[in-house]
Order: sequence, then structure tokens, then C-alpha cells
Amino acid sequence: MKAVIFDMDGVIVDSELQWQRCEGEFFRKHVPTWCEADHHKIVGLGVEDLYHFLAREYSISAGKEQFLKECHDIAALVYNERCSLTPGFTETLAEIKRRGLLLGLASSSPRLWILAVLRRFGLEDTFKAMACADDVPSGKTKPEPDIYLEALRRVGVSAGEAIAIEDSALGLRAAKRAGMACAAFRNGSNDAQDFSAADFEIRSLAEILPRLPALSA
Repeated sequence: MKAVIFDMDGVIVDSELQWQRCEGEFFRKHVPTWCEADHHKIVGLGVEDLYHFLAREYSISAGKEQFLKECHDIAALVYNERCSLTPGFTETLAEIKRRGLLLGLASSSPRLWILAVLRRFGLEDTFKAMACADDVPSGKTKPEPDIYLEALRRVGVSAGEAIAIEDSALGLRAAKRAGMACAAFRNGSNDAQDFSAADFEIRSLAEILPRLPALSA
């Protein structure tokens, strides 16, 4: 094992929870019957893929440009004001780095959202490389493997030399399709997610640490 590749939303920061708190009115505006069960279907989708999913599954009438603008407005609130680092992230990160492992980031969020988080929490120099929605064609964010494959390429390791940490079933599927091991992170707001395909589940980020030697054996 040479690298640990983090998802961002719901893993590095509690933004999935903050999105859920902010988006109720937004989604009910576009889908009047929107409920928690609907929310669990979209966790992990990139924002453009989210629009296409809602247009296909719920026949929303909003144009893509207007929909994306509304999402970016919510994102500014979530990432610049409301989200917090996941408890234990800083300590876990330090121990992973102490062990000499490389760090990558693979997120379906746009680069601007990721950079907002990295700047806000002083993480600009933390990751060897990152891959995001802007680095793959539309329709190729999670659960497609493209973001993880690009992250692996940029970090400089093979799929068998890295483990992903994910908090969504879509992200888990993306990592597994890329050929990676994947730890599913139960973060307190994703109990409805199906993690049966994960190599193992964790309920705190620190739980990844004792698993790394076994994965390297």
C-alpha cells in the first residue's frame, strides 16, 4: 500500500450533512415530492450529472445553467461558512503522512469547491494530487471510475497500491470499478447507504490506520 485517496464531501469535511440541511427548499422547488429517500440516491454525484439525473428521473423544468447557478450559490454557503473538518481528520492525516504514504483526493465536486475547502482549512499542500469533476467528461463522475483512475495516474500509483475512503455507495462503486480497495466511512448521516461492496467499514477516520499494514501484506 503506497497511497490513501480521500473523497472530500462527507469524508474530509461534513459537507454532505450541510448540503442536506441547506438543500431541502431547493430540491422541493424543483421536485415537490422530494424526501430523504431521494437524497440518498444523489450522494456522490457531480453537479452536472446531478442535473441530468434529476431531468431524467424527475423531469425537472429548470434549465441547466440556472440549476448550476443555484447549486453554486448553496456551495458558497456550505464550503465557505458551514462545513467543518471531520473529527479526527487532522490526526489521521498526520499519521498517514508519518508512515510515508502518499495522499490523493478524488471528488465529484468542481475544482472551485475543492479549492475553497483546501484554502479555508489550510490544506493546499496536503495532497500529492487531486482529480475532480472538471478533469473528466460530463457523465463520467462517480459512480464511473474515471475520477479515481485519473487520481491514481496523478498520484503515480497503481490501483492495487492505493485505498479509497468513501462515504457514498456511488463513490464506493467508482473506487471498486477502478480496481481499488475501499473503506466505507459511516459518518453519522449515511446509514441508508449500501456499503456491502466495501472491503470494510469504519466509523471514525482513525480506524483506517490499523488496517493499512494488513492491506500492505
